[in-house]
Amino acid sequence: MQDGSPILGTTSVVKAAVKIAADGSKPQQDDGSIKETLISLIISFVMALVFRSYVVEAFVIPTGSMAPTLLGAHMLFKSDQSGYEWPVNPWYHDRRGFEYPFPIQGPPTGDSPNGAPIVTDPMSTSRMNPTTPARRAPSGTGYMPVPPTRAGYSPFPEDKRARSGDRILVFKFLYELFPPKRYDVVVFKNPELSDQNFIKRLIGLPNEQIWIAGGDIFARPITKRAPGESDPAGDWKIQRKPHPVQEALWRPIYSSEYAPLSTERDGRSWFIAPWMSEQWKSDDHRVYRCDSSDESTLRWDTDNWPLWDFVPYNEFPLAAKRAFPVSDLRLRCAIKPDSAGLEAAATIRARGHEFQAFIHGSTAEVRMRTITGGEDGSAPTSVGEWSTLATGAMKHGLEAGRATNIEFWHFDQTLELYEDGKLIAHGEYDWGPSERLKFATGESADRYMEIRPIENPLSDPATYAPDRPTVWWTFKGAATTLYRVGLDRDIYYEVPNSPPALAALPARPATLGPDQFFCLGDNSPQSKDGRLWTDVDPWVADTIDREAGIVPRELMLGKAFFVYFPAPYRVGDLPIVPDIGRMRFIR
Repeated sequence: MQDGSPILGTTSVVKAAVKIAADGSKPQQDDGSIKETLISLIISFVMALVFRSYVVEAFVIPTGSMAPTLLGAHMLFKSDQSGYEWPVNPWYHDRRGFEYPFPIQGPPTGDSPNGAPIVTDPMSTSRMNPTTPARRAPSGTGYMPVPPTRAGYSPFPEDKRARSGDRILVFKFLYELFPPKRYDVVVFKNPELSDQNFIKRLIGLPNEQIWIAGGDIFARPITKRAPGESDPAGDWKIQRKPHPVQEALWRPIYSSEYAPLSTERDGRSWFIAPWMSEQWKSDDHRVYRCDSSDESTLRWDTDNWPLWDFVPYNEFPLAAKRAFPVSDLRLRCAIKPDSAGLEAAATIRARGHEFQAFIHGSTAEVRMRTITGGEDGSAPTSVGEWSTLATGAMKHGLEAGRATNIEFWHFDQTLELYEDGKLIAHGEYDWGPSERLKFATGESADRYMEIRPIENPLSDPATYAPDRPTVWWTFKGAATTLYRVGLDRDIYYEVPNSPPALAALPARPATLGPDQFFCLGDNSPQSKDGRLWTDVDPWVADTIDREAGIVPRELMLGKAFFVYFPAPYRVGDLPIVPDIGRMRFIR
C-alpha cells in the first residue's frame, strides 16, 4: 500500500457579524468581522492539520494484497445469470508494475496485450475442467498463477474500466496509548522500502513465536531473546480470531440464491449445482424440497466444486494456480419443516475427524469423532464415539412452518452453532501445530524439521490430500424445505513455495523480540508479506532493526478502521463517484 493523498477535508466555521442600524438603514459590516473570520479560518486550518498529523489520516489502497477485505485497483463484474457481483484484479498494467493498471482493461493501450478480460462467475459455476492442462504465463509478463480453464458459463467478453482502490481512515499513534491486538488491520512503513506505507493484518505480537500450520496461526511465548537463541515458554496454541473478525473473513463459495437463471446454452446443460441428493429435489437450484420424513442427505459435490483457497479476485489469464484444501468452513441454510419432530445435522469430514452440529428438539450440540478412511467421501472404515464439545438450548427450535436460519461454523479448531444469528453452542478442540500437520498431511511433523525450505513439501497442495474435506446435511423426521443453502470458507494462510518462508516451517518459526511484529496479507496467495521479506531498508537496518520478515514498533503508523470512500467509479479518468453501499468498518 502506498500513502494516498490526504482526503480529510478542512471544516471551517465562518462568522459574519452584521450590524443593523436602528433606523432601518442598510446594514453595515462590522470592522471586526473580517478579523474574526480570518482568526476562525486560521484556527480551523491549524486544527485540521493537527488532527491529520496526530489523530486520523486518509490512505488509498493501490493493490490487492488485502483483497477482498480491502480492494486495490480492480475490475468489477456482475453476472447477468446469477446477479452476483465480485471484484477481479486488473489484468493489464504498464511497465511501472501492478500499482499502475491501464484505465481500460481490454483493447491495446500502449503496451497492453490484446483481448478483453473474460472471467468466470464464481457463483454460477466453479466446475474445474480436469482435462485442461495447466498453462503458465509467458516469460517476463509478471502474471501470477491462476486455475486451469473452467467449464461452463462465462460473462460475455467486454472492456472493463479499472476502478480505483478503497480509501481508508487510519487511527495514527493509537498504539502509543493502547497495545496492538492480534488480527488488527495495521498500516506501517515497509521494512524493505521505508518510503512506502503497507497495510496488512497483524498476526504475531512481541515476545512470541509464530508457526503457520494447515492455514491457521499458532503461537507460543518466549521468555528471553538473544542473537541466535530463544527460550520458548509453553506449548503452541492456536490463535482464534475474535467473532467480528471471523464473521468479516468468511468468503462465499456458493449460495443457492445465486443459482443461474438458465442452466443450458446451445442446447446443452452447463451448470452443475454443488448440492446433490437423490431425495432432495429443486426445479431452480434455489429452493430444495424433500417430501419424505425418512433420513435424507444433501451432500456437497467436491469433485466439481472443490473446497480450496482460490480467491476470485486473483483470476488472471494464461496461468495455473496451486489449490490448497480448506476445511475451516461455514454451512448455512434456512430450514422450514412441514411438521414437528425434525432432526438436523451439519457435518464436515476432514483431518481424520468428523465435526458436526446436531439439532434435536429444543437441544443442540456441537461434537466431533475420529474416523479412519473416507477422505474421498466414501464410508470410513472405522469411526470413534462422538465427543460432545458443547450443548445449548434453541430459542425456537425447528418449528413447523417456520424458516429457521441455521449456521454451523468450523474455524480455528472451534465449533459454533447459530440460530437466527444467535450463538447457541460454542466448543473448542486444542491441537498443537504438530498434531494439526499430522492430521492434515498424514505424516509426522518431525519429517519437516529436517527439510530445507527449498525442498519444503508443505508448499505443495498434494501434501494436504488427507485434509480434503467433504460436507453434507442430514435430516430426519419431517418433510422439509430449504432456502439459501450456502457454504463459505475461512481465510487460509498459504505456505509459499518461494524459499525462504518465515513461519512456514517447523524449523523456521517467526521469533519476535520485545518490539517486533509479524504481519500477513488477507489475500495470502498474492501477498508479499512477513513470510517472504528477505531485505531490510538500509536506514531501518542502521537505525532501528536489521532483522528481515518483521515490522519494528517504530515503523507502526496506526490501525485502519473505516472505508470512507469505497473503490470509486470513474468519470472519465477521475475516480470521483464513491460506491456508498460499500462504506464499512474494517474488521
